[in-house]
Amino acid sequence: MTQQQIALLELALVGGMGAILFIAGILIKVLTERKNSRCTSKTVGKVIQYSFMGDGRIAPVVEYESGGSKYTCKKRFAGIKKVHSTRLNEPEAWEDEKGYLHVRTGIIANMRQLAQTLWPVGAEMEVYYDPDDPGTSCVGVPVSNEFLCRVFLIAGAGIVALGILLYFLILNG
Repeated sequence: MTQQQIALLELALVGGMGAILFIAGILIKVLTERKNSRCTSKTVGKVIQYSFMGDGRIAPVVEYESGGSKYTCKKRFAGIKKVHSTRLNEPEAWEDEKGYLHVRTGIIANMRQLAQTLWPVGAEMEVYYDPDDPGTSCVGVPVSNEFLCRVFLIAGAGIVALGILLYFLILNG
């Protein structure tokens, strides 16, 4: 292989990977905004159970009704901030105004008890749903995925820039 072929291969591989990440960031933003703009109808649902996804990630599952049919939706958060202590602290959890779930646990933590404290079974929660497709919904304020979108866009752009830099270094090396 010639030096120019190696440089082009590197540019295609590294730059291509960066482009894929950048496009994924754009898709995350577009799909999230589309879902959020479609969920215009509002109703009240009730907490029926909890979802435990491990590592302190908990969420209420809310049942709501639209057009005579019942649907369920799991609450999504902007992010989860978990603090684990080695002390025998009383575990606690709360949601902040930006949509982040904070979970602070000690050596022993009963996640079901934390979930029941935050969202008792039967508690009412607002649900926004798409009137044309009531199964498309979100509990509470829609999640924007801004942080995730930025991570993909910045990483993608950085990797493309790295690919271009390496291309010129290989050509002139």
